[in-house]
Amino acid sequence: MERFAWVEEALVSSGTVLVRLTPELQVHDVVGDAVRVLGEPGDVWIGRGLAELPGEVARVAEALASRGVAHAAKPSMPLELGDGSCCRLADGGLVLRLSARQKASRGVIARMADHLPVMVAYVDRDFCFRFNNRAYLDFIGQPAEALMGQPVSSVLDADSYAKIRPRFDLALAGQEVSYEDSLVLQDGRQIYFKVHYLPDVVEDEVMGFYAIIQDVSEYRSMIQLLRDVHTGVNRTDIGVTEIVDMLLRDALSYLRLDIALVSQVEGECYTVRWAASDNAPVGAGDSFALGDTYCRLTLDADDVFHTHRAGQDERVKGHPCYENFQLETYIGAPLRIQGKVWGTLNFSSPSARRHAFSEVDIELVRLLVGAVERVISNEMEVERIRLERDQLEDQAMTDALTGLPNRSQLDRHVTRLIEECDSGGMVFSLAAVDIDFFKQVNDGFGHSAGDQVLTWLAQTVANCLRDGDLVARTGGEEFVVVMRRTALPEAIKAAERVRRAVEGGEITLSDGQTIRITISIGVSQYRKGEGFAPLFERADRRLYSAKRSGRNRVCAATDGESSQEASRV
Repeated sequence: MERFAWVEEALVSSGTVLVRLTPELQVHDVVGDAVRVLGEPGDVWIGRGLAELPGEVARVAEALASRGVAHAAKPSMPLELGDGSCCRLADGGLVLRLSARQKASRGVIARMADHLPVMVAYVDRDFCFRFNNRAYLDFIGQPAEALMGQPVSSVLDADSYAKIRPRFDLALAGQEVSYEDSLVLQDGRQIYFKVHYLPDVVEDEVMGFYAIIQDVSEYRSMIQLLRDVHTGVNRTDIGVTEIVDMLLRDALSYLRLDIALVSQVEGECYTVRWAASDNAPVGAGDSFALGDTYCRLTLDADDVFHTHRAGQDERVKGHPCYENFQLETYIGAPLRIQGKVWGTLNFSSPSARRHAFSEVDIELVRLLVGAVERVISNEMEVERIRLERDQLEDQAMTDALTGLPNRSQLDRHVTRLIEECDSGGMVFSLAAVDIDFFKQVNDGFGHSAGDQVLTWLAQTVANCLRDGDLVARTGGEEFVVVMRRTALPEAIKAAERVRRAVEGGEITLSDGQTIRITISIGVSQYRKGEGFAPLFERADRRLYSAKRSGRNRVCAATDGESSQEASRV
């Protein structure tokens, strides 16, 4: 043994180690500087497999071993590979010569890769990791020791791994491969990657490949967000809620946060108008005291307010919102409509953000603020126009003096009742009402007094009717009453009730004078299949029958059209 002590001394001095492998590629013996080359003393490696050798050493060792087995017919010829070599023994085993220079080279490569802004991994022929740079480890969230030797399938879900597996084969066949694709990780994250595979060729043999990986999800999300901001605010094929939801979800995807809110602030009340989240603790319609929300801080800042670690932020920790909801990440800005604060747009998450918000993030939030303000302004303008239109329609359908429905609204109402009656067998009746000697009121007291009389009569008649009945002014001193689900006998009783209420009433004019009036009423019941005109004509004829019979009375017609006098003075 002492005779060969100089051999081990020489190996240690040169940073070299000899590893003897059994035919089954198990470590049988280690001689030389095992600590420098392999990272542990030689006896630790006895009995372990070739694949367990560390990092770049394993890559070279596996390459040497595979070539040594392939050249078994020439056991006496050593095979050179980089700074290592391999020879085959007579018993079928192999001897590997490995150098610390491989480890040093690996260290340089690792340090360079750790400073790259992209993810880098090395995958061997068994589709297992042999190296991951710092960016990759940070992204996956595991230490280097946990990933070393693990299959790539351990970080991807089954469908995503099946999608990229054929691309591995191309890389191991010596082809450079580039692609962009959306992949799902084992932790559920769906990320859009831009990937390039670079085969690792050593003396015409592909030993594995380097994967250079970029997460372009943020870039793609930003492009989608900008596209929707540009086109979304002007869309007319979807409603306001859909537009705001689209913008909020695009922003969540870009910012990688969980909760997006558009809230309206009125005084010290904060009300959520729109919410986008799969698990938000609040929703549209929820209200809070403004001081209990981060938006109080946003409005005080009068600009974009943000924090990515609220629990460590002196401005935020201890705030009621943090205490109640534990929101670690927040970015928000005021919304202004017509120069006045309307509310806030904000995004948040219970998880701390890895990096602080960038200037690009802040500017994109400002851009979103402008888009949401425009959507809200458009909605308010549409609502204003709708209200004006409704008011105009009301005016067109309403008598300006009495506030009662006019002839147009009466026509629509009766048309609907006729359709109901013809399809369902319902009945209804109609009464034509006219003030007796109304010309004498105008001539004796003036037209202003006449207007007061008309207004008083409208209110008196309306007070005598049931919910669902309708009274309309059709012109001058003429009114029409429509009674739903009312046959002629009940209609006559209702008309008589109105007549007595008017007869017993007293009108006090603006000058203090009082006046009494009476009315005459004609009643008819709808006959299936007839239109509004004949129904009204029959009631109108009965009205004039009441006039000719002395006024202040109700007259109705039976089916034979003979006048039935229901009441008289």
